[in-house]
Amino acid sequence: MTSRPLPSLRVELLLNVAVLAAAALVVAVAAVVLFFQLFEGQHGALYLSLLIAADVGILVAFGAYLLRRLVLRPLAETVVTAEAIAGGDLTRRMPPGRTREFAAMSESVNRMTERLLSDQAQLIRVEKLASVGRLAAGVAHEIGNPLGAINGYVHLLGGGARNDRDRDAIAGLERETSRIDRIVRGLLDYARPRQRTPVAIDLNDTVQSVVSLLTNQGALRRIATHMDLDLSVPMLFGERHDLEQVFVNLLLNAIDAMNGEGRLVVYSHRTRTSTLRNADLRRNSDPVGIRVDRPPLTRVEAWLDGGTRPEEVVKVVISDSGVGVPEADVDRIFDPFFTTKEPGKGTGLGLAIVARIVENLQGVIWVERSREGGAAFHLILPLHQEREASVRSGNVDVAERQERVS
Repeated sequence: MTSRPLPSLRVELLLNVAVLAAAALVVAVAAVVLFFQLFEGQHGALYLSLLIAADVGILVAFGAYLLRRLVLRPLAETVVTAEAIAGGDLTRRMPPGRTREFAAMSESVNRMTERLLSDQAQLIRVEKLASVGRLAAGVAHEIGNPLGAINGYVHLLGGGARNDRDRDAIAGLERETSRIDRIVRGLLDYARPRQRTPVAIDLNDTVQSVVSLLTNQGALRRIATHMDLDLSVPMLFGERHDLEQVFVNLLLNAIDAMNGEGRLVVYSHRTRTSTLRNADLRRNSDPVGIRVDRPPLTRVEAWLDGGTRPEEVVKVVISDSGVGVPEADVDRIFDPFFTTKEPGKGTGLGLAIVARIVENLQGVIWVERSREGGAAFHLILPLHQEREASVRSGNVDVAERQERVS
């Protein structure tokens, strides 16, 4: 059902004033004719003057009502809301306008407020991540040295174990120290700056190698995996190990969310950056005419407005049929130490490291509900035309890549 289009303020004012003026003119002419017929003498002119004055008074009163209803009241509401927003109440929103012009203004002010909220949240997040990064680096350094010594002592104790009870206790120590070591390594991966030497990376080949690795390990044994990869996706530039770490973390998260059984889809597509503001998610395997339109998320809009972006990007979507991510956790899921897993089953660093790697690649990542019913992690990675051209003219041929992928 389509909503009725809003009227224009100018048209509303002109029509109402025209109707009012016409009605006043008709009343005035009728009054003149009527009074000249019914009244004569000195009282006739007085009555006529009073009627004309009443007619003018009604015209002014009705005009003031129109002005107040169509202009002054919406302006007053706008001023009150704008003052509340300026005072720091970013939860306030402009009421919907009754005319096209005020509706457009309300939408603009509300969009501005949403952007202010987003920028404020992003600033808080950046400051928090910077603090966490410094803390993580310090903690990892301070824990790493004594942990290495503890591992050495545990190893020595293991060689002198005399009974099963001692061996079980030492095995438990080794298991828990290994867990602490994984946490420390995760902290270092998140916090420490590394010198990077970007090279050309075949994204589709990287995805396939990670899927093959997890398949050989048995992690995807009971999962129906479907890969819908766009063979026209060109080379990216970064470190292949980082990109592999992104896909390993995302795929393992999907496997955990499905308890090792379900449906997993990996989708890649080359698209223009301009299309991200009017997001259309269509897989290559979809029937013709199938579209999934979604408005751009605040995270994507902030990335688009955050600097000069290339004309083309690669979109990668990893979706599963698991439990999904609650709406309240969508913005927090990439924060370090935030996890939805049970205590002891996750450190909350996997997705934080993924987000950091994607940001280092000058991209953006977000999560939303998937068609399969679980979570869909969307990655946007930029394509640089100059580098792509140099790779194509150098040692990489698209036909060879397509043959290798197939």
